[in-house]
Amino acid sequence: MDLKNLLAKIHQQGATELHLKVGAAPLIRHNRFLKKIDLPAVTPEDLKGVLATALPEDERKRLANVRFQEVNVFGEPPCNYRLQILQAQGEFCIIIKIIAKAIPGFAELGFPFALEPLTKAAQGLLILAGPARSGISTSLASFVERINQNRSAHVLVVEDPIEYTFEPKKCRISHRQFKKDIQSIEQGINFAKRMDVDVLVLGDLKREVPFYNILEYVAGGHFVILSMQSLGAQNTVEKILYSFPEHDREHAANVLSHTLLGICSQALLHSPSESRMVPIHEVMLMNNTIRQIIQKGRVTQIDPNLRAGGEGSQPFDVPLAKYAREQVLPKETVDAFLASYRSSK
Repeated sequence: MDLKNLLAKIHQQGATELHLKVGAAPLIRHNRFLKKIDLPAVTPEDLKGVLATALPEDERKRLANVRFQEVNVFGEPPCNYRLQILQAQGEFCIIIKIIAKAIPGFAELGFPFALEPLTKAAQGLLILAGPARSGISTSLASFVERINQNRSAHVLVVEDPIEYTFEPKKCRISHRQFKKDIQSIEQGINFAKRMDVDVLVLGDLKREVPFYNILEYVAGGHFVILSMQSLGAQNTVEKILYSFPEHDREHAANVLSHTLLGICSQALLHSPSESRMVPIHEVMLMNNTIRQIIQKGRVTQIDPNLRAGGEGSQPFDVPLAKYAREQVLPKETVDAFLASYRSSK
């Protein structure tokens, strides 16, 4: 199996993942759906060849002692990718996630331009939220790249794992991978304090987030961009506040109300007419109305008052109605999403 040629072929088709398992035909993920490709079943020799191509010798030796291994491969044509190797019933399975080299801009992603002024923020908390496979990592990278292009700053990005690499333009960008370069998020925050970081970016951490440390750091006059696995502005605020013990919740709400700049929540829905995933966004930008709601801990009032938030604020209904009118999304897809989202509250 020629891994580089196969990756080049599926990357050109717009696939985002390649799944290899002995005895089964290769699978690719395209528009979030898994499908077979026209190739013979994978053999043990195929997997050995893939590992020989993708892994350095020292990493291959480690496989004998571990049941799971994850390695990022950057700078190797035809694309960047993340290699995940796991054992199942004594056999190795391989999942390769393709990571685009070029970081898309706001327009290409359909990212809300109402958030663009926040790329210039000197302090405060911006949250980009969305469930798994919602494109949040790409949106986060696009936001960081916007800062990189337009402002002189020291940016520290902490992720698990590292998704995109940045070519320094106006910024100095330091990248640290959780459990590889640092052992705790608190350690990353302390590093940011000592190194006079202008922008701290906490990417998809896939673990319990230390909100106390983050709010304390932001309250000290710093700017943080945080990625969270949650859907909707109200759910995101609830997730933060209810992570605190009840006796600390009032203080947390007060700090959050004065430091939060905004929340952008994103989901991806499949458009049959355009054969692609369409991003939809709920945006909450802070003003006195939203600030007082959070400060008083009246989180359930966020949704009814979202349109009264700062300029550019919008619930999911706004982009969904637009896409339904333009027949980008079928009405049943829109209705199903809204029903699922509302039932989650």
